[in-house]
Amino acid sequence: MNATDHDAVGPTSAPSGQPGAAAVPSNDGPGERNAALIRERMARHVGTLAYIYGYPIVDMRRQMHNETHVVASGQQVLASLDRFYAYEYLVTPTTAGNLRVPNNDTLYFGAWFDLATEPRIIHAPDTAGRYYTMAITDFYAESHHVGRRTTGTGERYFALVGPNWDGELPPYVHRVNLPTPQVWILGRMMVDGERDFHTALALIKAFWAAPLSQFRPGVPPAPPAPPQLAAALEPLGTLQFYAELNDWLRRHPGEPGEAALMDLFDQIGIGPHRSFDAETIDAATRCGLEAAISDGEAMVLASTQRPLRDLRNGWIFTTGFGRYGSDYLMRASVVKGGYANAAEESTYAAKVFDDEGRLLDGSRRYHWHLDPEQIPPAGAFWSLAAYDLQTQQLIENPLRRYSLGDRTQGLLRNADGSLDFWIQRDEPAAGTSNWLPVGAGAFMLVLRIYEPGPAIFDGSYKPGRLRVFG
Repeated sequence: MNATDHDAVGPTSAPSGQPGAAAVPSNDGPGERNAALIRERMARHVGTLAYIYGYPIVDMRRQMHNETHVVASGQQVLASLDRFYAYEYLVTPTTAGNLRVPNNDTLYFGAWFDLATEPRIIHAPDTAGRYYTMAITDFYAESHHVGRRTTGTGERYFALVGPNWDGELPPYVHRVNLPTPQVWILGRMMVDGERDFHTALALIKAFWAAPLSQFRPGVPPAPPAPPQLAAALEPLGTLQFYAELNDWLRRHPGEPGEAALMDLFDQIGIGPHRSFDAETIDAATRCGLEAAISDGEAMVLASTQRPLRDLRNGWIFTTGFGRYGSDYLMRASVVKGGYANAAEESTYAAKVFDDEGRLLDGSRRYHWHLDPEQIPPAGAFWSLAAYDLQTQQLIENPLRRYSLGDRTQGLLRNADGSLDFWIQRDEPAAGTSNWLPVGAGAFMLVLRIYEPGPAIFDGSYKPGRLRVFG
């Protein structure tokens, strides 16, 4: 605490020029002015922490409401609770919608579940070895996976079990214990381009879910009631953020080890033992919480732009995503950019700058060489995709090719097993077989490694450098 702050909270009132003095309303003498100042400062500092802590919770409540209610005409996702939905198209620059940096390797499908009263049982079809994964994301943004890597590809039943349920499941059901009473599934089913689209989509449509009390093996339940019309929920950036967080915490008051944090939240009126109402809070607390929203948003944005530590030959690896523990700022920054699989399911490496520190740009041409030992160690498959840096969407091109990888038809390998890729706007002299087209402006590359091997995590795997040659 610096001298100025010490003077401000001392036994006499702060001089009018002191920070925060003018923002704190006062109806009484020095005692009330100091009490108001404490409420304002507590609300600002603890509220900033609460904003960062609660960012995934509030964001997921927002999405859950907006995707299970009719909130707009032609909304991209609309399905009742317990009902799977599918993105019934291949991801291209024009079909991605609100997907953030989407892959072109899989079809997406998903569902929202409320586990507060009983588990939900999910049926997964036999995919006959085809890669799929379901990322079951809790409201702390941590991913729990079922699918090819963890549970195989045979026909299975999975039980999503919330934190407060204690009961028996059928012995043939695979139990998935989850720490929050609401969860979201985002599934990915491998697809080999347009020729494979209908087969992959048919497998997705064979997934279904039922509450345990309605579950019958092999019998999908009757469709739930259709989604109802409702106003869109958009609490980010407003005091409604704290109302949503408070409502959730009163039902689920944090995890073991977070009691002190919950007590701090209680002290400013937003914790699990308080009932927050933005219309009735005192002016000093309102002032502090409004500042906390601005501070919290600035910190989350800054965190999305800070350098990551795992840099290999200029490629940024994100092996820490999907598991956050108490690193609340990291999980908030990941959520702001999009939710992530656990790294052991799929690892991403991004490249934005060339070796001279310039943004990758379509005005230049790039060559990417992979020696045999630099080919990504993928238990399933791998791919490289390019995205427009501003929109973070795939780039339209005459080949309609949006990724290259080990499943690309016609990909040419050198005699020693190495690979050469040409990443540029115009067709390379070497032909189109190993060409990843980009646009005229700045772009980024994302290398995806599905079911990554140990070399990804011990740091021994390093992809080839990207060379500028024109």
